[in-house]
Amino acid sequence: MSNPSNQFIKSTILKLLGAIGSEKEINKYIEKFSSPEQRFAVIKVGGSVIDNDLENLISSLVFLNQVGLKPVILHGAGPMLSAALEEKKIDFSFIDGQRVTSLEVRDVAYSVFKETNKKIVEALETQGAKAHGLISNIFECTMADPSLGYVGSIQSVDINLINEVLELDSIPVIAPVGFQDNEVLNINADIATVELVKAINPYKAIFLSEIGGIFNKTGQLIPNINLALEYNELMQEKWLHSGMKLKLEQIKSLLDHLPKTASVSITQPINLPKELFTDSGSGTLIKHGYSVVQHQLPDKDVEDQFRKIVETSFKGKLVDNFFNSPKDLNIFMTSCKRATIAISNDFTIPYMDKFGVIPEAKGEGLGAGIWHEMRKVYPQVFWRSRPNNPINSFYTSICEGCQKQDEWHIFWIGISDYSALKDCIEYAINKPKSVI
Repeated sequence: MSNPSNQFIKSTILKLLGAIGSEKEINKYIEKFSSPEQRFAVIKVGGSVIDNDLENLISSLVFLNQVGLKPVILHGAGPMLSAALEEKKIDFSFIDGQRVTSLEVRDVAYSVFKETNKKIVEALETQGAKAHGLISNIFECTMADPSLGYVGSIQSVDINLINEVLELDSIPVIAPVGFQDNEVLNINADIATVELVKAINPYKAIFLSEIGGIFNKTGQLIPNINLALEYNELMQEKWLHSGMKLKLEQIKSLLDHLPKTASVSITQPINLPKELFTDSGSGTLIKHGYSVVQHQLPDKDVEDQFRKIVETSFKGKLVDNFFNSPKDLNIFMTSCKRATIAISNDFTIPYMDKFGVIPEAKGEGLGAGIWHEMRKVYPQVFWRSRPNNPINSFYTSICEGCQKQDEWHIFWIGISDYSALKDCIEYAINKPKSVI
């Protein structure tokens, strides 16, 4: 490897490590992603990313290469193809997000895909990462829809060629081109990604885009989506529409074919390492998710599981008398038994006594999911937290008010009466510890 490449890689790694988090976090995820039983990741790169953000894309992929992780790359080239067709004065149109592909459009598409594929491969190899382009021998297709013309409906994916490239310690870079006998066919890159992920069954599926995630009606990034709890609600939202709504539908279809451990991320190239290697992530993480069960009269098994989650989360011991008045408690727990909330009803306004997520599950969106379900039941709630609690930033972002004292920060939602609020704060300050 040449000296300039060495310098580039060293500076890239230092820049990314310093920006994304602790060495402990990074090592935890590298170990998780290095499973010999499961491929690391399929990364779909949008054409606009290649056009406008190639440097950050290559930096992030070189970083993964340097820590021993080889993703499978599938790229689009939509903007480049549209530009080439306009330059050649060739008409084109779309049906449900797929480009109608005449013979003329197909020939230009094939040329653009080859050029784009070569551009990515050469950029990776220039910076010291081995890469291999796979143009038209991965997706076996049929022309199933005459209205779309030379567009492939994928029938099978040749993962043997992909595995051969990976075994040579090289990064496969795949173009969305299919074939039927000797006929070359255009494929929608998102659809190709879905079929590729189903065939490979990777630990992660990642969509890299310029906007880097799904944003809510106020323009805020949604960091986690739990499909089991939120999918139906999201699909009814008016602010989720057109391309992003279709993408979420495709992601739901994709995850339905994968193990519960699989997930899909939407992020920007520069934030790819942070999304992969930190608990907080960057972008939108989408998982199958788990349902949340309420236990208003918890039995012994629920009590034991609650105790395990809380003690693991808080690194302390739950007091022996915590369940002495079970009729006053409402326990929320994820079906995977890794996150829980305890609401106490022994005061005039519900008090959140405990909110715990086991350390191994942090960053998976379980906390946000169980919080979302608890809030459906309790429009009014208050709670306290130690000043050094690492999730105080989350509490601050979702509360309607907070009073900070030396020993406790008291948060609340839905309480507007000052007299009631004063009583809540006094109750929270004086309540005995439940974890010692």
